[in-house]
Parts: sequence; structure tokens; C-alpha cells
Amino acid sequence: MDGTEAEMIRSMQKGDEEAFAYLFSKYQAAAFRTAYLISGNTADSEDIVQETFVKCFISRKELKEPRAFQGWLFRILTRTAWRHVKKRSKEQPAEEIWGGESECRGDSLLEEIVEGESREMLYKAIRGLEIKQRTAVILYYFNEFSTREIAAAMGCMEGTVKSRLYTARKNLRERLGEPEQEEQYERRIV
Repeated sequence: MDGTEAEMIRSMQKGDEEAFAYLFSKYQAAAFRTAYLISGNTADSEDIVQETFVKCFISRKELKEPRAFQGWLFRILTRTAWRHVKKRSKEQPAEEIWGGESECRGDSLLEEIVEGESREMLYKAIRGLEIKQRTAVILYYFNEFSTREIAAAMGCMEGTVKSRLYTARKNLRERLGEPEQEEQYERRIV
């Protein structure tokens, strides 16, 4: 975290709405992606993100250390998302998560189709995981959180996160019909 962000967090804690707007713009995309991957629903994801940032601002004085902001914010987000998922469990097309149309990278059309189908299969396999495993996978692979940051966001021990990631990888291998190879699931999952 740079000095500017730490200063913005301190200002936000004092009620500065411009500082809050800065933090919102910085974390909004990652928060939405995480909410969507947990809930699988665009409308719910928007509600989850909005509710998360409202709670963040209302309880801003509870944050003790500016360096802990990201974990604190994502803890609020995951709890909010879990609550929404319990209320309704709807499937959403995987295309929405990947942006629908792929960018033209010079790949052949066949490679793009295969890649799209692989992503859709992966997304469906992730959606099939138990919610806490799914959340750990999303934060680790899609948001590139460390296991320590995930533990802070999920409100559990780092060992629990490692266990959930291990079990999730095993479950994903089974669902995707792939042989046991741990190195396949390094941060290159997306």
C-alpha cells in the first residue's frame, strides 16, 4: 500500500467523502468481480457491492489500521455475498463474467472457441464448489490475494484457507476430469 492510499483511508475514516470515492473507484472492479463469482448473478453482485461499500463507510471507525483496509473490505464483501447467496441461488451465464466477447489477440477462431468453452467449464466447476471453498478460490486466483489476506477477508485461520484451497483444487480436478497435478492450479487458473 502506498502512502496516498493510506492517507485516503485515514481521511475516509474521518468522514471525507472524496477519499471514500477514491477508495470506491480503486476497489469497485475487484469487489464486483468477487461478488459476481460468489453469487453468479449480475443484479445481486451490484447489490452486494453497493451494500458492502455502504457498510464500509458506516463502520469506517471500526478499522484500526489502514494497512488492513483491503482485508477488512473483502471480509464485509464476502459476508454480504454469502448472505445474498443463501437468499437465492440463481445460475447466470458464464459469458457475463468473462465479458462476453473476447478481445482479438490474433488467435484463430477455433482457439478462441476452445478457450471460451474451457473457461465456461471452469466457471461451472467453480460454481459447484461449496461457498467457502469457492470464495477462497476466487480471492486467490482471480484477485491474487495471499492466503494471509484471504484469512483476513474470510475471518478464519490461514491454515483453514490452505485447507479450503487444497480441497477446492481436488474437487475441481475431479469435476474437470483432470489428473492430479498440483502445479496446474498455480495462479494461472484464469
